[in-house]
Amino acid sequence: MKVWSVAGCLFLSACSSQPVVHVFHSSLDDTEQKILLSQLEQANINYVLNDLAVPAEYNSDTVRLNRFPADQNDVLISQLSEVVQALGYSGLNVQEFNGEYHRFSEGNYGLYFPGELAQVALPEVVFSHNCALDAFQIELKTTGDWLLTGTMTQGKWLYNNPYLTLIWDSGQGTMQQAYQVTSHTVQTRFGEKPAATYQVMGHRSYAAIPIFNCDLQVIYAE
Repeated sequence: MKVWSVAGCLFLSACSSQPVVHVFHSSLDDTEQKILLSQLEQANINYVLNDLAVPAEYNSDTVRLNRFPADQNDVLISQLSEVVQALGYSGLNVQEFNGEYHRFSEGNYGLYFPGELAQVALPEVVFSHNCALDAFQIELKTTGDWLLTGTMTQGKWLYNNPYLTLIWDSGQGTMQQAYQVTSHTVQTRFGEKPAATYQVMGHRSYAAIPIFNCDLQVIYAE
């Protein structure tokens, strides 16, 4: 098995008649690298190590595999799925290249191990905004729970930048509201301050939990 490192290119190809997997591995630590190489060798997969960084858009909890549209090598895909699962990833996200980032000629695949996802620090408390209700505040706990301050109303939250989702279980069913966050500035009596507004993306007709009909906002001191 011949293995080498490619410094960088946008269009990747190989002369071999056997499928070639271009492995973007720079996010793996030394132990993971050893496991990866062992798994590839055991599966007898023809591969090339590439040190280029993985595009941020490919980062997720799965490993991405880019392939030429005509390539339908189910055996290879099955083998690669086992390889990435041995490294603790949840699965393989198979995509046909669409002109973004790296392209591959027929018989060439790009295997992208994602880098660490950027951590977004949510505010601890957000306040009602653009709302018919009296002012209220929602606490966003680091545990993934949210709490309507001063009440027993609580639920779960999820965040996938730039979208915040609040989930609430009424006991008879689950309801959720999605918000899109926008960073901006607002004028206060202390001058212009940075702020973030979480604007409702769904409908504003929740009767069971009317706080879901309101936008949320935080204004930062600095």
